[in-house]
Amino acid sequence: MARPWKPRDFDSLYERYVCQDELEFGGREYYLRYRSRYKECIRRIASLAPSHPVDVLDIGGGQLALLCMKMWGDKGAVADLLGPHMTYMASHGVETIEWNLCKADPPFSARFDFVFFSEVIEHLPIPGYIVLARLRKTLRPGGAIICTTPNLYRLRNLVYIALGIPIFDYFRYPDDESSLGHVIEYSRDHLDWQMQKAGFTACRVEYSQMHHSPTRAIYRPLAWLGYPLHLVPHWRDNLVATAYAPGETR
Repeated sequence: MARPWKPRDFDSLYERYVCQDELEFGGREYYLRYRSRYKECIRRIASLAPSHPVDVLDIGGGQLALLCMKMWGDKGAVADLLGPHMTYMASHGVETIEWNLCKADPPFSARFDFVFFSEVIEHLPIPGYIVLARLRKTLRPGGAIICTTPNLYRLRNLVYIALGIPIFDYFRYPDDESSLGHVIEYSRDHLDWQMQKAGFTACRVEYSQMHHSPTRAIYRPLAWLGYPLHLVPHWRDNLVATAYAPGETR
């Protein structure tokens, strides 16, 4: 049985707990701009998770785990490098786990029912299936991953290539003192292959358009004029993937 999905409850909790300047990645302004992505992730887990509370792991910021805790009483954890966001999440009852998933196997096994892997894989300068296989090990049999990432063939990238503007950061191995931008982006077929190579089953990768304005004001008029072109799935901004760890299905 799917969970109740109440968009107004999400909006209220998102404003209260996520749109805060204490969090990194641009603070309140960033989270207001990208509300649609967080909303889509939470809507997805509402459609996939059972009605009773589950164990949720959020790779990255922890906001999705926190929202699941507040909306449905799930037990949430965040795994990432240390930073101010980890202190903030701990203050709201989210378990914080230091883990560099580029360099180490997970510090736990078969512990979670759901993993959020949102807007992370495009920052990692190693084959995606290596990281995805590590995440699969954190899931109980039949547990699910929800992964979002930019679509390689989105209109923004096509325009950048036509204008000679770089679309990726320099491809290099991360150190402990600097973060990486987008070093790789995936097509739908490529991400599906990475999921299957990592050992996931029932993989499904969808094109999605999560509405937000470009960060740079100079590109916003172009984005608005080109918006009808997103009716073509191949040109939409985002990919949303769901897949399951082998074992009993839900």
